[in-house]
Order: sequence, then structure tokens, then C-alpha cells
Amino acid sequence: MTRLKPHSQARYLLCSDLDRTLIPNGPQAESPGARERLRALVEHHAICVVYVTGRNRALVEQAVAQFDLPWPDAVIGDVGTRIWSTFDQRWTTWSQWDELIRRNWTEQVRERAGAHAESVGALQRQPEECQTAYKLSYFCPARALAETAARLKSAFAADALPAAIIASLDETTDQGLIDILPDKATKRGAIEMVMGAWGFAHWATVCAGDSGNDLPFLTSALQAVLVANATESVREQALSMAQAQGQIDNLYLARGGPGGMNGNYAAGVIEGFAHYVPEARDWLE
Repeated sequence: MTRLKPHSQARYLLCSDLDRTLIPNGPQAESPGARERLRALVEHHAICVVYVTGRNRALVEQAVAQFDLPWPDAVIGDVGTRIWSTFDQRWTTWSQWDELIRRNWTEQVRERAGAHAESVGALQRQPEECQTAYKLSYFCPARALAETAARLKSAFAADALPAAIIASLDETTDQGLIDILPDKATKRGAIEMVMGAWGFAHWATVCAGDSGNDLPFLTSALQAVLVANATESVREQALSMAQAQGQIDNLYLARGGPGGMNGNYAAGVIEGFAHYVPEARDWLE
């Protein structure tokens, strides 16, 4: 029988982005042994792990195998539009999340959102395998990313469309990315659903990210860590948004130091987790 909840001894919930957060696929150097230390931390101390990513199921499985990451207890994928429990490597869709995000996301709304996107000359539709029932994905020149996202947001508001716009930058290619989602389908909302369903309190949950599409949870009431390899632009946005929303105390900027690690990627996730969970400092010794 497939399990629906983590084992009862699990005390903490670690939610982390993958690319350029846990996965060292950015230009900055990774601390040697950081992923091994993270895996040991998770396995020895009953920490539930949730990957919060733009990747789909196949790409998550590929990443776990390629980078020898801890197998997760759940995956929030496709930029927050899907949640799966993944206990014992069995993928189980959270139908309650599907039901929530599709309430106002009709086919007509999706088509109208797509029409607005197609009317913006700066956008180029991503390959069909990147599109889902709850996600429209586009490439955008990096220099036009902020302006294009603002134009779309204004157009959606004028048309009363219940759609969210997630803009981010792939620093490895200097490629802007724009995802259009149901307005309820955010990484933050999905994390909060997992917390509620599995009974993890605010103080027992830590979330890590690095990019623009992580900002909704990095700057919220959730305990968050921004890894040191995040771009200066994302760092400035995160600080500004967290300050404006009165959540600056819930944003930790990894900087390196503990255990001689540099704060990049998995090292930053470990550093941030230990900041919010002081007893983890003893576990890492």
C-alpha cells in the first residue's frame, strides 16, 4: 500500500529548489562533499525532503540519479502546478491540489492568457513538452524580461484573468523565462499545502531557492534561505520584497563559513537549515 504521509518520527520539513540550488549547474564552484553532507543530514535525522522545481517528473528523476541527491518524500513540480508524494519511489498525484488550482483556470482562461502572450513580440513559446494543462512557458530576452512581465501583468488585470506570471533568468544561458500559471498555483501555495497536510509548523519548515521563480516563498512568512550563488539581482529583489512585506527576519542569505563550506548550492541549503534549526549544527560535526 502506498504511504500518504511521512513516517511519524519526521520532525522537520526541508523544501528546496533543484537547479542552481541543490544542483551545482551554475558558474560558481560547489563546496566539495556538500551534497554528501546533505544526504547524511537528511537520512540520519528523519528530515522530510520536498523538491520545489520547474522540472517535470522525468527531469526530477534524472536529476536525482545524475547528482546523487536524496530521494524526496514529495515533489512540487512544473513551477508549482503539480504535487506528488514520492514515498518508496512511487509517484502519487495530489488530486486536491489539482482541484484547487483549476477552479478558475478554464480552457477559455488558458486560451486568453496565451493570446495575450502571443501578442507580446518579445516572447517565444517554449517546446511543446514544456507546456502543460496548467502552465504556459515562454522564452524572453533577458533585457526585456521585467518590462514584458509587467506588460503581461497589466494585460491580465485589465482582462480580469486569474493567472499568475513567474519571470526568472537562467544565468547559465542569460535566457529570460516566463511561465503563466493559474493564480493559485505558486510554489509558495504548494509548500503551504504540504505543510498543512503533513502537519509541519512554520518553525519546523525551511525553504531554499536561488532564482526569480522562488521569490514568492523566499519573501513570505516561510523560513527561507537564499543560497550564496544567487545573482546579485535576485538577492536585491529578495531583500527589497522581504523588507516591504515585513518578512526580512524570515530570509537568510547564505554566505559560507560553517564547516569551511562556501554557501553555494547544497552548502547554502545546509547553512540555512542550521540557521533555523540550531541543533543541526551538532548533527553536522
